[in-house]
Amino acid sequence: MHLDPAIKRRTFFRFAGMSAGLAALSRLRLPAMATAEEPPPAGSRALRVLSEQDARIMVAIADRITFTGDPAMPRFRDTPGLVTIDTALLQLPPDVPQQLHVGLLLFEYGPPLFARRWSTFTALGAADQDAYLAGWEQSRYEFRQLAFRAVKNLALLGYYAQDATWPGIHYGGPWAPRPRRVVVGGADS
Repeated sequence: MHLDPAIKRRTFFRFAGMSAGLAALSRLRLPAMATAEEPPPAGSRALRVLSEQDARIMVAIADRITFTGDPAMPRFRDTPGLVTIDTALLQLPPDVPQQLHVGLLLFEYGPPLFARRWSTFTALGAADQDAYLAGWEQSRYEFRQLAFRAVKNLALLGYYAQDATWPGIHYGGPWAPRPRRVVVGGADS
């Protein structure tokens, strides 16, 4: 399989560059009648772009990227950051989530190839995960650096878009008032 590096690079840069705007968009709450699709039925999974496997890998990576060591800061997995990422991915061209899927699989199954560790990323200990991610960040191969930056931007987008993380970075929240929530069927939407 041959991937054109120019298209891949452009897509990842677009992906990284849109993170700030998508953070704001993902925080909007639209009335249910304004959306084209119906809300998912009760009991169904909330993610619409990420598969369960992608979500598991993304959470493991984001937990390490956003870990501050501060016990007052929540872990990524304890926030709705993954739903924020999934919502942001809904707004991108379909090839971006497909490339992310491939990138997440490389992160997960790459330790034997890239770190000489006979394990998956999610089975590594915290220190080994940190070293493995540093290898991606500092790799001499541009595709690994770009994949790391894209996943890092998504992790930070999902994490710091959550109100629970704001006190830890001394951010008081937006100056503009939040949009009113629309009550649909007796629950906040």
